[in-house]
Amino acid sequence: MPMTTGLAACAPQNLRLRAVAHLRPFNAVRIFLAVYIGITLFAMTQAALRASDWHSAPKPEFPSDALKRSSEGSVRLRIVLAKDGSVTQVTISKTSGDQALDEVARRAVLKWKLKPDALKPTDLTSGREIVMDFKQEALIAAVHADGRVGGFVTKDGIISATKTSQIWMFAPFPTYPIQARAREEQGTVGLRLTIGKNGRPIDIQIIKSSGYALLDQAAIQAVRLWRAHKEYAGVTLKLPINFGLVHMPPNLRAF
Repeated sequence: MPMTTGLAACAPQNLRLRAVAHLRPFNAVRIFLAVYIGITLFAMTQAALRASDWHSAPKPEFPSDALKRSSEGSVRLRIVLAKDGSVTQVTISKTSGDQALDEVARRAVLKWKLKPDALKPTDLTSGREIVMDFKQEALIAAVHADGRVGGFVTKDGIISATKTSQIWMFAPFPTYPIQARAREEQGTVGLRLTIGKNGRPIDIQIIKSSGYALLDQAAIQAVRLWRAHKEYAGVTLKLPINFGLVHMPPNLRAF
């Protein structure tokens, strides 16, 4: 049974009616999504870099312009250090393909400081190479202002990153229409889609109707806005989207 919290609505005094929307991907890992506009996040990793070597290594902010362009990539930098561990020189040995990502990586590294006992003689002359990976990630979970919550969950109902969540860099959650909730309309919308070259879903088709036009439409409208990482271009997915109403005791609150 998936975890469920969500919208408070009219219900008997000792119960609270909550509406949620959740998805199940083709590989049987369930996605449980709140009706909440997704926010694109980023993760930065540093290949060939041990965090313990660094006294200070602040992460760069993902440039807003790069987010709008759906830019991702890895920046390889060569850094030369001083005897106190501070970075004195940074050159880009391999570009990410986006000048904004390259520049924000370069500026960030200039603020880093290596621990003295990790300093090598070559760090003062030829320097060392590090790699920063910029990657946009869809939300794993979210809480809407009206109390509805959700997130990607495993088949055991645990909210967590999954293989399916890792496909998407941007995945606004589907809306559970208020009219449908009022009429207690529930059901599963089965979608088939292909990820286009730019990461956007194309050829979105309903292969199984929920039986309710509002729910079918809400599923399609949400998925049209999704964007996948471009390495998944050409992949075809079957994506069941389930809309369900759940009764919960009034003392249980959204986490």
